[in-house]
Amino acid sequence: MSGRNTEFPLSPKRDVWLLGAGFSRAASSAMPLTDELGTDALEELRKRRPNLSFTAPHFSAEGLTFEAWLTWLAERQPYEDESEAFAQLAIFTAVQATIADVLRQRETRAATHMASWFDAFIDLAHHAETAIITLNYDTLVEQGLYGRGYRDEREYLQPMDAIVGFPNGRGMFMAVPQGFVRHPTLRVYKLHGSTDWHYFPGDTSGATLDRVEVSPGRELEDLVPVIGGRSPFIVPPTSTKSRYFDNPKTRFLWREARRELDEAHRVVLIGYSLPLTDTNLASLLARALSESKSDVLIVNPDASEVARRLQALGVDSSRIQTLGGMTCVGEFVEREVKETSRRLAASLAESYQRRVDAPVAVGWPHPGAYAAVQGYEVSDDGLTLRVASFGPLQTLARPGTVLPEGQQYSVAMTLGDLPSPDPKRMLRATDGQTTWTLAGYVGQLTEVEVGTSRAAYQHQADDDWIVLRPIGRAPA
Repeated sequence: MSGRNTEFPLSPKRDVWLLGAGFSRAASSAMPLTDELGTDALEELRKRRPNLSFTAPHFSAEGLTFEAWLTWLAERQPYEDESEAFAQLAIFTAVQATIADVLRQRETRAATHMASWFDAFIDLAHHAETAIITLNYDTLVEQGLYGRGYRDEREYLQPMDAIVGFPNGRGMFMAVPQGFVRHPTLRVYKLHGSTDWHYFPGDTSGATLDRVEVSPGRELEDLVPVIGGRSPFIVPPTSTKSRYFDNPKTRFLWREARRELDEAHRVVLIGYSLPLTDTNLASLLARALSESKSDVLIVNPDASEVARRLQALGVDSSRIQTLGGMTCVGEFVEREVKETSRRLAASLAESYQRRVDAPVAVGWPHPGAYAAVQGYEVSDDGLTLRVASFGPLQTLARPGTVLPEGQQYSVAMTLGDLPSPDPKRMLRATDGQTTWTLAGYVGQLTEVEVGTSRAAYQHQADDDWIVLRPIGRAPA
């Protein structure tokens, strides 16, 4: 086993997904785009600091952007005297802190209004161990990972197991190298910081930069003893961010992100408009993409404009593909799900003759919901498996089993009872109410899931089941 309890037939090609504010907005309408974030932050700042004097501009893509305005505040202008420069810096620092507060509020609202494709996005990234480079301060991806309940042979995965640049809590507690474990999951590079990162302003060593996770039942107010005196480490979207990159942790993140881009077969820009005012990332992309042979897919409502900016950085147009429109992110996820399902169909077809006697089920390792396959339908789109009601793995039985009297079990069909899947078509499962796309195998069943009660009525080895893993959440 690879260490996962689900195995997807993966593409041999290596992806890097780069997320911008448009991704978070597509994931939930509660999440703001950059200029909207600026407007909200200034309104909140006005309420909290009524005595702080500043003029709140009207931000727009055609005029003054929030990014440009923050640049004016963050950089000392040649016409300013000392008092003006310090006054501008005070406003800049206050806005920086307010941005984090506004985003936390938005994340709370977004938690119950996520797009239907979001779970599939997390599933795909997790199982492919995709490198995700994000310019967003929010924690949507981390919370999505937490909510899916993945585990490996050690334990359930936590957001800290995916964030690059910080040791996980077990490593910190054990204080030995064995505690710092690389888990098989997606990897998140937060190049502009995060709402749950905190530091002491002015620290260039990185010694005070830490990640303190806010989760259900653990509010930010409860963490004051840990983060007291520190400020949110979020790098404002200004054109010059050099003073934030003086600490070694941040430089490490950017260098690792460059390595991922250098080694990628495909780079997908999702909801990132590639503003050339973001000079650091523009420089990184120009160098990494112009020197590599990777394909580039732009997923953006205005994908053609982003493509033109990318070409201006030296990326040949023959390597660039675009996916535009207001539903482009959902369409991208749907395409990836279909492709993964086709790879699963090809994998089953390849092993069909060798495993004709293997019973087939559908299920999720977490929360331990499984259903026996008891029928099928063939259509132009592919093969759909009909399943019984979901329950613990111990309630499933293979054909020919002599069942204990008075107990209910669902008898599964074998792979040989089903038609060999078409490698070019999708696999699905339905319980009559919901239909799921199948994309992987449940490859590692724990002793608890296998159970001892099954041994009492099984007449042969019970380790040959084919358990197929759907994309998305298990039924409630």
